[in-house]
Amino acid sequence: MAMSNLVLIGMTGSGKTTIGKELSRRLPLSFIDMDEYIEAVSGFSIPELFKKGEEPFRSLETDACKALAAKKNSIISTGGGAVVKEANHQWLKKTGLIIWIDRPVRLIADDIQIEHRPLLKDGTDVLCDLYKEREKIYRQLADIIVINDRSLEETIDSLIEQLPKQYRKGDVS
Repeated sequence: MAMSNLVLIGMTGSGKTTIGKELSRRLPLSFIDMDEYIEAVSGFSIPELFKKGEEPFRSLETDACKALAAKKNSIISTGGGAVVKEANHQWLKKTGLIIWIDRPVRLIADDIQIEHRPLLKDGTDVLCDLYKEREKIYRQLADIIVINDRSLEETIDSLIEQLPKQYRKGDVS
């Protein structure tokens, strides 16, 4: 199976959804937000799912990784913790070029709306701890790393420059 998807990984609040939507406007690829997919399939919001426990949510996330791996010509924005379960790695890599959107934690903390981020309900100090836990995993999985510390336009230009030619031309199937 050809690798036809771009899979965006990174911390919650790193800009995966914003970048993914804009990227899909510039490239001949559709956009899928994994959290929205999980909400649609489960019938519950992410905060509601987390109230049932993190493990049941992570199980739904694995199901989403499997289902979305079968998609073609898509930009898939994962949840920040999708990389936590090692079982997800094979699905994320299966049909996708993995792009780590690495945003400095201080910028995430300045931008983030905590009420929509269940793991951050205890404050933004958790961001630093989560980043330390996940940085190595993001780095190992990433085919491309994009630092999101500039304007959206500059960040997307940098990302597109790093893509293999077939993604820029739309010849990815």
